[in-house]
Amino acid sequence: MNTGNLQAARGRMQEAIEQLQIDWNAASQTWVDHNAAQFSEEHLGPVFEEFRTALPAISHLVQVLQAASRELEEESRW
Repeated sequence: MNTGNLQAARGRMQEAIEQLQIDWNAASQTWVDHNAAQFSEEHLGPVFEEFRTALPAISHLVQVLQAASRELEEESRW
């Protein structure tokens, strides 16, 4: 697996969640009612939480894959 692709995908995910946060902050300045609060709690809250969990996990996965790739390269030299 090309870990560069995984890193690039992580970067795009990070940018997307940051943009979603910016857009929600702007929208929530004018959409202030029960429905907005419910939408934020039921939909956006879980999305933001999943991203907070997924992004570090992806970074860790990249590190593990890179280490495994290095080990395989070293073993193939013997």
